[in-house]
Amino acid sequence: MIGKTCVAAVLCCGLTLGQSPAPPSPPAAPKSPADVLVDQIVENYAALRATLPSLTAHETVETHATRGILWQNTSGEGTVRMLRASSGGGLKETHEMTVLNGKPVAPNQQKAQAQLQKGPVQPSDGFFGVQDAFFSRRYRPCYTFTLAPQPAHDGAIELRFASSPEYASLPKCIPGSEGLTGIARIDTATHQLTHLEYATPTQVGHTAPFASTEYAPARIGDKTFRLPAVTAASYAADNAKAHLHTTIHYSDYHQYTATSTIVPADPE
Repeated sequence: MIGKTCVAAVLCCGLTLGQSPAPPSPPAAPKSPADVLVDQIVENYAALRATLPSLTAHETVETHATRGILWQNTSGEGTVRMLRASSGGGLKETHEMTVLNGKPVAPNQQKAQAQLQKGPVQPSDGFFGVQDAFFSRRYRPCYTFTLAPQPAHDGAIELRFASSPEYASLPKCIPGSEGLTGIARIDTATHQLTHLEYATPTQVGHTAPFASTEYAPARIGDKTFRLPAVTAASYAADNAKAHLHTTIHYSDYHQYTATSTIVPADPE
């Protein structure tokens, strides 16, 4: 009876007599210091997106454009808002230009659009879009990361990255960024971004061959977040006949609050 029980137990486990158990799987290779750091940055970014309240900030935009020997300089001021739905969920980025080349933007929507078409270029996702493209959980597999042998001039950790060799075959990666390279500088104490820049080879045909963002602490309510302070981008337009450089400064961060006024109904 004991022998039959032992045989049944072996068969139950998917083994036959005379066979040896399958060898254990080899342990996973340890992550490189660069990958460990990137994992921390990705988690920090996820926490930022989850905890950042709805906010508003002042922005100034300057665009310098050249077509041959002709230069066109434009400037504008406005407001950027990062708004979270009352029911929760992600943040939605919006921009509103209020001053163009020193003059108020027309209140008429049609005239305002005509003005803004001749005004400074304003990336629709320039506030959070760059950080999201490289350090979000979704796009993390699209890039390879290495640590620079020496820290940056300001003592920050310097992280270099490039498009993954499998970039084109990964479904989540942004099309048109093959061959991209970049540099991220990381605060040693908080592992938060202080600087981010990237460049794309011109032969790829990307609209923004170079872009950079400087990050600085911003106090919102009773918390401090590291948010964009300056963004810059250089790119070609009109089939490379024109070259543009846009710089945006963000200031006066504060929590966004909406107010409403209830007007009593007219008495019958």
